[in-house]
Amino acid sequence: MDWYFWIFAVIAVLAGIFTVTTREALSSAMGLLTVFIAHAALYLHLHAPLVAIFQVSIYAGAILVLIVFVIMLLMAPEERAGVIQANVSFRSFGVLLGLCLVGLVAVGVKSIAVLIARRSLPDGFGSPSVLGDAFFRDYLLHFEVVSVLLLVALIAAIYLCKKRAWKH
Repeated sequence: MDWYFWIFAVIAVLAGIFTVTTREALSSAMGLLTVFIAHAALYLHLHAPLVAIFQVSIYAGAILVLIVFVIMLLMAPEERAGVIQANVSFRSFGVLLGLCLVGLVAVGVKSIAVLIARRSLPDGFGSPSVLGDAFFRDYLLHFEVVSVLLLVALIAAIYLCKKRAWKH
């Protein structure tokens, strides 16, 4: 194992522990963002750039934005400014995310030929067509179950937000 793996593995584990132990919802979301970015860096290290792109765009982008949106909807208006301004952990996670991004850039600057030269990979490894074939041929049921699960979670979040709005 090399230093790159250990740095991002430790960052992912520490951020994961912070995510489940903190009492503030926004701080927990920032910890989750750090976990997502560290995992993307680990996927790059495993020669899976497409999965790393999916990790950043889908999970760190779309899913986490949805989570933060729900957190902000469920907070009372007077809590919002106080939580954001008084939270020192945002600065520490900003530094941690900055380090993750520096690591991602360091791996991205390396040429693909150098990464592949260390190991011989099968033809088409990590290509979107191979991944799409696996999703829609071998794992179609799994893919559809996950999409239905995400739809149910979205409907439940809307229901909970509307239920809370009706009480006020």
